[in-house]
Amino acid sequence: MLDEAQSRALAIPEIVTSIFRQMDMRTLLIAQGVCQKWRDLICNTKSLQQDLFLQPIGHGHELSDRVDNPLLAEAFPSVFGSRLRERESKGSLFGLTDLHWGKNSAVREMFIRPEASWRRMLTHQPPLYHVGTFQSYCHPFGWGWTQSRANVPEDGLRMAPLFEFLIDRHWPAWSGVCIEIYYPDSAPKSSAAGAFESKLYDDQSSGDQAREDMINQFDLVLEVRKISACTDEYDWEEEREDRERKAREQGVELPDIDSTVWKRISECYLRLGMVMAGFEMEVYHEVSGMWD
Repeated sequence: MLDEAQSRALAIPEIVTSIFRQMDMRTLLIAQGVCQKWRDLICNTKSLQQDLFLQPIGHGHELSDRVDNPLLAEAFPSVFGSRLRERESKGSLFGLTDLHWGKNSAVREMFIRPEASWRRMLTHQPPLYHVGTFQSYCHPFGWGWTQSRANVPEDGLRMAPLFEFLIDRHWPAWSGVCIEIYYPDSAPKSSAAGAFESKLYDDQSSGDQAREDMINQFDLVLEVRKISACTDEYDWEEEREDRERKAREQGVELPDIDSTVWKRISECYLRLGMVMAGFEMEVYHEVSGMWD
């Protein structure tokens, strides 16, 4: 009798939906695999898709409630601020060595596959709409910076383009570039994509102020810093291979570094016939000069 009552209750979509709304995100994802009826219900119920960060919360939602996607924060720790500890900077250093799925080849390929659900997930709820980059460089002959804004879709920033933008670089870049990620300290200034005015600076001493202005105006700012020395180009890959060879001879294992993890991920994309799409960036201000 009890089983029959349970079956009748679970046949009512409103009751099942109410139960699903109480589940944590990981359990709700797994529930889709129980049966086709549950999968269809989850896929076609807006509130459940919002709980899974697959559909955006509407503009009428209280923006101060913005939260990280918990599953993405677990899978991509440095993107969501785990490297903030014991650092004075407001930003989070981006790196690859804390990607638990990047260490094992089978897990890595399963994770990166095109149909993986994390690719379609929004990074936050309510979503991020205003994403910019501040790219600066310094070398013995001059300096400069470039400010750009991303063409983020109207339904907000999803994880695949963000992650692929961050890692779509040539191998040596992981030895000479620092990437820092900034989120606003408070609620975003607006709830949807759109243009806004920003003060522009043109002198070398104003670079820090230009970056700070972006951090205060954008939902997310990616700062890329590169410093070049006046020396012949160094073969970082040859050095790493030499260190690995010596470690094998001594019977020890070298700890992973960002460039090693990047190489494994890039090779996995190649095996799967995939490209790193990222997102399009529109340069809106560029400054450069020579040292006095």
